[in-house]
Amino acid sequence: MSVYKPCDIRGHAGRELTPELYRRWGLGLGLQLPAGARVAVGGDVRSTTPSFLEALAEGLVEGGTEVIDLGIIPTPMVYFAKFRLELQACAIVTASHNPPEMNGLKWMIGDRPVQEEDVQHLRRFVEDGSDASPRGPGRRIRRDIAAEYLQWLKQALPPCDRVGSWIAVLDPGNGSWSGRAGAYLQALLPAAGVRTIHDLADGTFPDRGPDCIGPTCLRALGRAVRDCGAALGVAFDGDGDRVAFVDDEGRPLTAEETVWVLLEALGPEIRGRRLIFDLKFSDLVARRAAEHGGQPLRERSGHAFIRSRMLREQALFGAEISGHYFHGCIAGADDSLYTACRMIAHLAAAGRPLSQLRRECPLTCLTPDLRVPVDPLRREQLIENVKRAFADRPQTCLDGVRIDFEDGWGMIRSSVTEAKLTLRFEAPTPQRLDAIVRAFAGPLGDVGDLLLEQYRRATAGEREHERDA
Repeated sequence: MSVYKPCDIRGHAGRELTPELYRRWGLGLGLQLPAGARVAVGGDVRSTTPSFLEALAEGLVEGGTEVIDLGIIPTPMVYFAKFRLELQACAIVTASHNPPEMNGLKWMIGDRPVQEEDVQHLRRFVEDGSDASPRGPGRRIRRDIAAEYLQWLKQALPPCDRVGSWIAVLDPGNGSWSGRAGAYLQALLPAAGVRTIHDLADGTFPDRGPDCIGPTCLRALGRAVRDCGAALGVAFDGDGDRVAFVDDEGRPLTAEETVWVLLEALGPEIRGRRLIFDLKFSDLVARRAAEHGGQPLRERSGHAFIRSRMLREQALFGAEISGHYFHGCIAGADDSLYTACRMIAHLAAAGRPLSQLRRECPLTCLTPDLRVPVDPLRREQLIENVKRAFADRPQTCLDGVRIDFEDGWGMIRSSVTEAKLTLRFEAPTPQRLDAIVRAFAGPLGDVGDLLLEQYRRATAGEREHERDA
């Protein structure tokens, strides 16, 4: 599959990506901006990032821009630099949570996150062999944004006076927050005990890989929390923009439980404000936001889609099911460390353990993403079959189609990274969930059999959201 994805660029660093490609991408981006425009660049800890970042900056300078080189740094700090320094653009060399052998590029021009047409524009610039002359002379300035970022955190966060002798365990996963997050959090909460695991930056990600979502990614963190009696554990992904939480019992929070607690943390701030939620979230999330007086709005999955909607709606808060949490106070950007600090401040103010707070999120039956392999030429027709089969039901077509029932929903969409259909379902009981999944399987024919097989595997043993009372 192409390295050009709907909202970014990602590929195998050894086979598909080269420094020359990054130089050309930098030049292409630079020529889209006015001469002298200021652009922040940074990258994650992957072993291929330094050479790619160097080439990217070189191309941007050739394109006549002033490059603010932040070096190897967490993605949220690049977004912060763009916001704080009032820059015209930013670009980040990263493959986020993808395996170590991958790398990529994401960028932002103006206030608008990258859209598919922006990716294709850059693709054409490279593949058409454009002879566009370098505009120059640009220049490159190295900048350390750490002190300003930490000062902003201190000002932006509510007081945490009741933290006391708390212990928080952080797991940067050998990624971009390694050596930073623990020191920053300790500076913010000097009375607390901050412990870290997997805190040595290493682009091979030897300890748990760049992903931070899912129970298998969080086992070591859960053990560390239990061993030292910590109040919570916090895990980051490879480039540091996604975050996951473990409670004081060492149990990972689901995405719904995390958002439930974060909504409680926002509390009175929510009233009268818009909040943006991934279409794949449980309906529990939207209902809770409405109970707080907010206006919940659904958006298709994907960082760029939710951040764009955050800006368009001037929303207070946004959440994507893969662990991105967006905040209106930083121009709709997602910041994992800020999110973690908001969680900690709320726990301190509440004076109750995280295990108790997450249990207040009601139980529901919600499947994980069920990914069914299918010929790409058949995908759209199968989605149309589902639409026709449920023509009498409310439908949302932001991404594929979501069908709403009186007591649940199901959705089907095309994967943007694999030759697969992705499906997800929610219902109040296991029996009703079975019925909705089977109803979807009918219009899919032979692919429906594969769906049922995936569903049986996903729900074997404990159901997705079952947990101790």
